[in-house]
Amino acid sequence: MSTYLFILGKDPRLSLAELYAAYPDALFHEFEDAFVVMDTSNKLNQATFDRLGGVLKMGELSAQVEKSELSQALIEALLSDHQSGKLQYGVSVYGLPEGELKTLLIGLKKRLKSASISSRFANQNFKNLSVAQKKGLKGPEILICQSGTQYFIGKVTATQDIDAYSKRDYDKPFRSMKVGMLPPKLAQILVNLTGVEGAIWDPFCGGGVLVMEGLLSGRDMLGSDINTRTLEGAQRNVEWVRQEFNLSSQAELFEHDATHLVPQKKFEAIAFEGYLGVPQTRMGSEREIRPLISELDRLYIEFFHQLKIAQFKGSIVAALPFFRVRDRAEMGLTCINEIREMGFELESLLPQSRSLSLKYARADQLVGREVFRFKLNL
Repeated sequence: MSTYLFILGKDPRLSLAELYAAYPDALFHEFEDAFVVMDTSNKLNQATFDRLGGVLKMGELSAQVEKSELSQALIEALLSDHQSGKLQYGVSVYGLPEGELKTLLIGLKKRLKSASISSRFANQNFKNLSVAQKKGLKGPEILICQSGTQYFIGKVTATQDIDAYSKRDYDKPFRSMKVGMLPPKLAQILVNLTGVEGAIWDPFCGGGVLVMEGLLSGRDMLGSDINTRTLEGAQRNVEWVRQEFNLSSQAELFEHDATHLVPQKKFEAIAFEGYLGVPQTRMGSEREIRPLISELDRLYIEFFHQLKIAQFKGSIVAALPFFRVRDRAEMGLTCINEIREMGFELESLLPQSRSLSLKYARADQLVGREVFRFKLNL
């Protein structure tokens, strides 16, 4: 059994939900806003970490100590692999004030100097290391995660590959604001939330981002869209990602209206970011947004109606839009209750939580995504 520290992304509850779905047999404990501690029989590495979209860093636990033992535990973690020469390192803290990092760094440097070890820490202005800074670090980065009186110490073994995200987000041959700009990280989360390793269908595939991320995770994928031109762009993207990343997983793309009969294809789960409506260029009023919500409600009610006719029994992970309006309130779709009345149960994305959805949005976004997981109760 190995114990790992995961540093969660900007939407920590969604990040945690992804981990629960990706590692259903693991034991989770010490969940805080910024991190979670996880025990698993699996050996995790950078390759397995790259399949996750919601976490920033991963470290393997080296010590769990009280505050009085913290300094010695940090020294031991830093020197565990050090051979000779100048020691370069970084330290990042979570669950405790970042202002305490300066005291820790200065104290560590003094102790190393007293042991005749030349050292240099990479923390600029005594701040946590960013993922980009970790990439340029020649030595270890040590994580300190506090929960109550306990301090969890771990050495970073994997970080979010920001260059790979940038490459497949900006270098792919087809990009269009008209069909939405699903972030690759969110697409990864949606794929993982299905909880399956088999084929997944994206019935609103647009430019194919979710299909691409599913392929990168090793899954076979199906994608469909009602727009022929968009589908052609998705095909170019899929061919590009398979070639650029030397993938063996397969994708089938086809034209399909999601409000029509479910295609006779083989897939274990459905995952999608639905149609968000026409792009919003300014914050509208409730009166202005209400017709758009009515249009989208009709679309998704008919889509789920077709799934019920087909008696689809697999997991359905959906990122549906919500809108920010002028009075700073939010307006979501009203079709969720009707979908539930059809017999689709909403599954909690977090164990022992009453929350049946999780939101994903930047502070400045006019349209956010609300993530649901449905399953037909037959």
